[in-house]
Amino acid sequence: MKYFRFFPKLNYDIDDNGQTREVVDTFRFAKILNAIEDNITFYRLYDIQDGERPDHVSYKLYQTVDYHWTFFIANPEMKSLYEDWPRSQEEMQHMMVDKYPNFMLNISSYDFFNKFQIGETIQGLISGATATILDKNVNLGWIKITAPSKDFQRNEIVRGLISGDFETIDGQAPEKNAAHHYELGDYVVERSTPGAAIITFDQYEQNLNDTKRRIRVIRPEYVGQVATQFREAIND
Repeated sequence: MKYFRFFPKLNYDIDDNGQTREVVDTFRFAKILNAIEDNITFYRLYDIQDGERPDHVSYKLYQTVDYHWTFFIANPEMKSLYEDWPRSQEEMQHMMVDKYPNFMLNISSYDFFNKFQIGETIQGLISGATATILDKNVNLGWIKITAPSKDFQRNEIVRGLISGDFETIDGQAPEKNAAHHYELGDYVVERSTPGAAIITFDQYEQNLNDTKRRIRVIRPEYVGQVATQFREAIND
């Protein structure tokens, strides 16, 4: 981020191994935050729109891109542009492909805890499809597999070619569409809970991304004052 150019540098033993590295002195945040963070008259809430970057929001609010860094001052929990600023829907799609590239076999039973070995090949007895097991979760009802040689069929039996174990699957789905967890109201529950709703990996990531949209922003009439205080504090 460009605003870090305002910070002085210091030598700090980040890894606690006796070796210091030159890092940006972000500890100077404390001075400016102590001065303004509890003064609610400086702030209002803003909902980041899809695809908006910090410079976009800065221009929208302040008619200049130069105050993009103030969003990280006003929201000290935001440590990284790439991790803490909400992704656009296009970015989310690319992230989901990279983060969840595999497939799931959904299983409604709970009796495959001791079945199948991680790393073994399974085969569908009807489809003839094969894939390698990467992981399994009985509580969530899925077996994670590599891209299958062809699609497994719904309600077919799959067999482990090493273990010899058998299980009937409900069907095949992309990894992002499998269960991340189950919810009932505001609570995370077991999948066997009556009325429990499935929250897929895709829904979970979307919900997590949406929680980042509402941020505090400095009111336009105060942003110049805060910027001056900030520069004075870090050069003190």
